[in-house]
Amino acid sequence: MISPLRSLLAPADVAALVADAYGLRVDAVALLRTLVNDVYRVETGHGPLVFKLYRHGRDVSEVAWEARLAADLHDRGVPIVRAVPREHGEPAGTLAAPEGERAYLLWEWAPGALPGAAFDDRLAAGFGRTVAAFHAAADAGGPQPAPVRRGVLGPVLDDLRAVVEPADRELLDVLAAAFPEKIVAEDLDRGICHGDVSLDNVHLDGGRLVLYDLDRAADDYRAADLTGVATTPWWPAFLAGYRTVRPFGDADLAALPWLTVRDLIANLHFHLVDKPTFRGTDSIGEGWADRELSALRAAAGRLLA
Repeated sequence: MISPLRSLLAPADVAALVADAYGLRVDAVALLRTLVNDVYRVETGHGPLVFKLYRHGRDVSEVAWEARLAADLHDRGVPIVRAVPREHGEPAGTLAAPEGERAYLLWEWAPGALPGAAFDDRLAAGFGRTVAAFHAAADAGGPQPAPVRRGVLGPVLDDLRAVVEPADRELLDVLAAAFPEKIVAEDLDRGICHGDVSLDNVHLDGGRLVLYDLDRAADDYRAADLTGVATTPWWPAFLAGYRTVRPFGDADLAALPWLTVRDLIANLHFHLVDKPTFRGTDSIGEGWADRELSALRAAAGRLLA
């Protein structure tokens, strides 16, 4: 008996599914990306949309929560795309794939385009205000309960220890021992986070920035939502913009380097353990794992000095 790890829908199958589930005329479908999830651009009579077929194992209740979160934030004035409701039900649907049930959503196409070279300190401050507005709106309401971001201790570290060199194994042990003492939960702002705040997940539409891709949204430390921008040259402008909307305190600032380490460990696990299962061990040679490991060593050197 064959047990496939994952399947990939042909564009024609996506067109048929969208037409049936959403009652839309579909003119064309193109695969945009296949990695953890499969993402397609769907051309309809109402303009382009994004069909996202989530990996097997992602619970449909979490996907439905993601859609409700986007709708709630949009209603509170946050510039963010929403999921399109199915013709006879909630936005989230399920597909019986060869590997098992997979959830899906049809999303609005984010207007505008990636900021690219146009990004500067002025836009960085606007980005900070937009992310702060996301956090503030999530505090004001939002669907509950939110999924909780998984930690990096336990099985994640055990998996990594088995695939890294002895010196890096020791480094992981030292970081794991120090981490709980450096993150004082009662002093940190916590709530619903976007989960992947980066220039890959925002479009510049005229003078505004539009957020999308809530696949990693969850309850977490708010400082963790800013680790991606905190290591960039435009971090001061971003932080200044953020603070015009809501506070970001000294405890949150102090936690940033340790939460960055947490993210680097999670990313390293993805590239060394998770991704090779569906992209092959050749994917390790793409350079992502080496970059994450180098960044982790550098960050640990600064923190443990």
